[in-house]
Amino acid sequence: MSRSLEVRLADVDEPMLETLLHLAQDDALPDEVTPPLGSGSGWNLERSQWFRAYHRAAAGGLNGPSQEKSWAVLCDGTPAGSIRLKRTADLNTAETGIWLGRSFRGRGVGTAALKLVLAEARSAGLLQVVARTTAGNIGAQRILGGAGALLTHDDDGAVSAAVVLPH
Repeated sequence: MSRSLEVRLADVDEPMLETLLHLAQDDALPDEVTPPLGSGSGWNLERSQWFRAYHRAAAGGLNGPSQEKSWAVLCDGTPAGSIRLKRTADLNTAETGIWLGRSFRGRGVGTAALKLVLAEARSAGLLQVVARTTAGNIGAQRILGGAGALLTHDDDGAVSAAVVLPH
């Protein structure tokens, strides 16, 4: 019988930021974590700099200058990836996104992390959380659908998701 995993969210301070960067470099593809930056397709200085700057800016929270908050996703106390919320133009809505190291995928970590971030969104008074993924990212679609998201296949090949939060 398998035991259940303890998944929780943690603030991204400087030591956690470096731990997440190393996890991303060792256990995720760069395009799963950052936008395409610099030359080549692998991890490079530009991607690492972007990663650090992004998480530092998101430390201000949903009401801070970036109107964004990122958390480390911890699985049994070990950093497994990151999840975020960012306010949209409609201040009652936030966008979410997640990446997990390959070794943490398919174990329920993403589902648990999304549940936690939806609770954070409700606590912040948000009415809806949205996300976008690729048509080929079946895992993300399952996680979002399992959280009650309405999935819409867009003309550009992406999939949009919207979760209305109960209050």
